[in-house]
Amino acid sequence: MIKVMVVDDEYIVRKGLMATVNWKKYNMEVVADASNGQKGWEVFLEHSPEIVITDIVMPEQNGIELARKIKQAAPDTKILLLSCHRDFEYAQEGIKLGASGYILKTAFQDNEFEEYLKQFSDEILKSEVNEQDANEPDTLTYRMDEKWPEPIRKAVLLITRDLSQSHSSVDIAYEVGLSRSHFSTLFSKSVGESFYTFTEKLKLHAASELLETTSLTLQEIGEKVGVHDGKYFSKWFKKCTGQTPSDYRQTKRRIHPDNFTPIP
Repeated sequence: MIKVMVVDDEYIVRKGLMATVNWKKYNMEVVADASNGQKGWEVFLEHSPEIVITDIVMPEQNGIELARKIKQAAPDTKILLLSCHRDFEYAQEGIKLGASGYILKTAFQDNEFEEYLKQFSDEILKSEVNEQDANEPDTLTYRMDEKWPEPIRKAVLLITRDLSQSHSSVDIAYEVGLSRSHFSTLFSKSVGESFYTFTEKLKLHAASELLETTSLTLQEIGEKVGVHDGKYFSKWFKKCTGQTPSDYRQTKRRIHPDNFTPIP
């Protein structure tokens, strides 16, 4: 989930914003809030949110100074400024510092606020996918397709982030804001295979790569792909490939002896 922090000295505005927005719709959760810029900075250092929604005029430290500190420490953080009409010049200063936008406090019921949330969600997702592509260009992200609906792209990203965890369709559907049945139908239609088949292929692909290129034990490889019983991992791998993991490893190393990378 994308982490969000809300900073505003008006308690009603702060808590109201946290309670009324459907954050899960955008794969977000509010992890912290603060009543002024100084406390906001302390909370930011503790939680490292990807999105900060902050009022401009606050006691102790205003939102512009908070935005300045955040952008210096974490330039990729999305900052949305909350302003009143009289704060326009401050808002413009915030934009120059790198804030992504500003919105009037009277406009929470308008589409503009939700459009910002959707924009931030899409930008963060794309950034994470690009980073994953750069780190693992030939492995887990090879199935990502930008034509897939946003919830499906988010689901694939959630799965590939950590294959060691068991991902059920119920859990992933909840994370992307869909019912299980709607998610399963949309996933199969978009990807061309069921959620279960897709995740099994991802695990098999990752396990095969690890067998070919590392000296990890079968138990360690099984744990990395979510099969935590070493004996079951061997049976599962043979059922999928027709070879035991050990046989597969030896065969591949004979064919590609230079691919092997020892693990320190």
